[in-house]
Amino acid sequence: MRVAIMCVCFLTVLTAGRAVAAKSIAELSEDERKQVNELMVERVQTIVSVSKLESEMESAWENTKYSSPEIDELRKKYRELQAELVNKQHELRKKIMDLPELRDKRQKLEDLKGRVKELTDKVEEKVSLPK
Repeated sequence: MRVAIMCVCFLTVLTAGRAVAAKSIAELSEDERKQVNELMVERVQTIVSVSKLESEMESAWENTKYSSPEIDELRKKYRELQAELVNKQHELRKKIMDLPELRDKRQKLEDLKGRVKELTDKVEEKVSLPK
């Protein structure tokens, strides 16, 4: 995805640059224009290669083919911290849901869900509803 974005950005800049440079390109000989085109193609290919390598390097921290005992230990600690974070988030949500301000809303939600079920059952008595 990042490669595609880089290419689109480059092509946008290239198009704008071509409009500005049209006059100077027109003044070039056929051999010079061919050389400029070849340089531009190589430049785009190099930009794509750079983007691919950057993406690979940015995701290398999670790729298990790059490993050592120290890195494995850090990854283990990272997973433990992620699990702890998930647990804390769950705990926080539970405590927030127990607040008096939300207790009423939670009860209203349960009542509304019950009403939806009642209405669904009444409608299903009359017609068949998709589930």
